[in-house]
Amino acid sequence: MPSSKKFDLTYVTIDSISEGVGSSQILPLMRRLADAGLAINLISFEKHSPSNIVVSELEKSKVVWTKHAFEKSGYLGGLSRLLEIRSAITETEIVHARSDLPAVAAVLAHKAPILWDIRSLWADQRAFMEANPFKKQAIGSLRILENIASVGASAISTLTESVVPVLQTRHKHLPKLQIVVPTSVDLERFNFVSKLPHTNRALYSGTYNNYYDLSLSKRFIEQMSKLGPLEVKWARPKESERVSLNAGEIGSFVANQIEMAAIIPNYSFGISICKLDAGPSLKAAMPTKAAEFLACGRPMVVNAGLGDLDRYIQEFDAGVVLDGTDEDLETKAQHLNELLADPGTPTRCRALAEKYFDFEVGVKKYLD
Repeated sequence: MPSSKKFDLTYVTIDSISEGVGSSQILPLMRRLADAGLAINLISFEKHSPSNIVVSELEKSKVVWTKHAFEKSGYLGGLSRLLEIRSAITETEIVHARSDLPAVAAVLAHKAPILWDIRSLWADQRAFMEANPFKKQAIGSLRILENIASVGASAISTLTESVVPVLQTRHKHLPKLQIVVPTSVDLERFNFVSKLPHTNRALYSGTYNNYYDLSLSKRFIEQMSKLGPLEVKWARPKESERVSLNAGEIGSFVANQIEMAAIIPNYSFGISICKLDAGPSLKAAMPTKAAEFLACGRPMVVNAGLGDLDRYIQEFDAGVVLDGTDEDLETKAQHLNELLADPGTPTRCRALAEKYFDFEVGVKKYLD
């Protein structure tokens, strides 16, 4: 049941707090904002019963957690969640709506000013991943949620600077109060390890859906393998239905987000290559896995046009950015090989993370 208490902040997400971005991004943010003295109501949708650890952490921080079951997918499920969110928002100073659906629900609730937290160009991204042309068109029409949020929100936050011009072109009534808060990483938990493994080892981390270009990833791995011994593995989430990416890895193992801080330093570099033809949604993307690798001092392999990440990597020479051509693959494989032999590479990677992905900087932006 919604609380009758007056909150400083109501944070709304359809993500589960117990897994993925919920555990890596939302849970730490709730704890930190509560430590700053905010009375918080967290509204989320859980696919499984949350662990006692998560429940205890939020109770300890005095965060009121309004849990809902995720249940149905599709349009009916989305409508159900929208109505549940609208009813769950009570008296509050601010609503922090993570993504389009929560933002629209907050507009309909009409309780308080809304910070529309744009995590992606959601409709564009989902439509791109859909193969069925009729479903693709139907999903694309859900951009109406974005339109409603742009009119009803008082402020926006984005993961990247690159997506702001896209939003400005699309929406006449975009809020003037705008901040960029990239994917954040706890730099104390993801410790810097200055020495790379003696033998080159690559790691795929977390979920890889068909937004990622696993074919291009495999081609790059094949090119790297020509330059010397290379071991490639996938640290997959336990909820993954597949056990192989068929992207050049020799095997996979189950790992949760909490374990990644200890796993990443055992590898030489990470891979997060999205499809180059994904359109405007690429400009909004900023994979959490990339920030975690860089924080540990590990370079990244990414695609051109991936949010601001390709620009960050080039600024610090902290990995390679692929354009997909055969000539580019050969050149970038050689450059990555040189980076892995350079003792200064881990330090540059960490410096990148400290400048752009520091969790404490992100918290301060939200508090301000």
